[in-house]
Amino acid sequence: PEQSFNHITLLFYIHTIRITRLSIVLSGQDLVDWRKPLGWQVGYLGEKYDTWVHQPVDRPIRLFGNDFFEANTKTSWYMVPIVWMPLVIYLSWYCYTLLAQERTRLFITSDYSILVHKYSFPFIFMFGMFLWSFIEYCIHRFVFHMRPPAHNYYLIMLHFLLHGQHHKSPFDGSRLVFPPSLAAIVIGAFYLILRQMLPEGLGTSLFVGGLCGYVVYDMIHYYLHYGSPRKGSYLYGLKAYHVKHHFEHQRAGFGITTTFWDYPFNTVIPEQTF
Repeated sequence: PEQSFNHITLLFYIHTIRITRLSIVLSGQDLVDWRKPLGWQVGYLGEKYDTWVHQPVDRPIRLFGNDFFEANTKTSWYMVPIVWMPLVIYLSWYCYTLLAQERTRLFITSDYSILVHKYSFPFIFMFGMFLWSFIEYCIHRFVFHMRPPAHNYYLIMLHFLLHGQHHKSPFDGSRLVFPPSLAAIVIGAFYLILRQMLPEGLGTSLFVGGLCGYVVYDMIHYYLHYGSPRKGSYLYGLKAYHVKHHFEHQRAGFGITTTFWDYPFNTVIPEQTF
């Protein structure tokens, strides 16, 4: 069987799914008041939430009534590289010069250590990107796609704010990347953890590779929704895979930048789905 969709088939697939999955909204049987912010409504859906949130709509979502809070949930795609890539470049230079001093050592035991050479920086950087791909998979699967308890209003609301709103309205381009102000909290936490676990030169080198991986992830995710990759290309296959995740297999296909981790964890989307 073919490894990717034919371009026309992919477009037809998306169009058909839109029609069938939007029927509940078009028929006027939705469970929320779209004239009001949804952030405070979804928690009351209880057992109906999981089904409702995986019935996509092609319309904008307002999360909060407060204009300031609402504005901070939306971000243009280009803000991610504008904010984070200068930090990636600076920290890469900083790590290389720090390792060049040849004072960064990884202690295996109290008596035995290994010198971390400056020429190892590209490999540490790439390993950081690889580690990010695993973290990306875990966050997507276990946090973004958790099943909040039907009786817990706040966990349902938290799930919707984190990722549920994206599955409910996957065509909202303003919420396809993370706002830098919110991402900074998680990014800062990862930095502090690595700095506590590893020597500065090694921990920061891993961190900057992971940070670059995060930027690539957000850019690819946006492109999978709005880009037009060339037929047969890697990104074309990822786009088809991600379409299936949104509209047919929400409990599988958690890889965004790569499908690698879906295989060992048995969450790969079947190739023949229609």
